Amino acid sequence: MTNIEIIKQKIINQVMGMDNEQALEVLYDVMVKFGNPSSIIEDELTDEEWDEIEVDIKEIEEEEISQQEEVIEHLKQWKSGK
Repeated sequence: MTNIEIIKQKIINQVMGMDNEQALEVLYDVMVKFGNPSSIIEDELTDEEWDEIEVDIKEIEEEEISQQEEVIEHLKQWKSGK
C-alpha cells in the first residue's frame, strides 16, 4: 500500500466510526472544497469562515467528550449492577 492509500484507509475508518451528523457534515464540506485543489486556496477563506470552522470543531469535540463521559458513566453503573 502506498502512503496515500494508507491515509485514505485511515480516513475511511474514522468516518465509518463517526455517528455525529454535524461532524460528518463539516468533514464532507471540507472534503468537497479540497477535492478540487485549484478551486480553493487557504487564503480565500475569510476570518469569519475560519472562526466558524473553529467554533464548529470545538462544538464537535465537546459533544464527543460528553458522549464518552456518558458511556463511561453507563459502564460504571452496569458494572456496579445498578
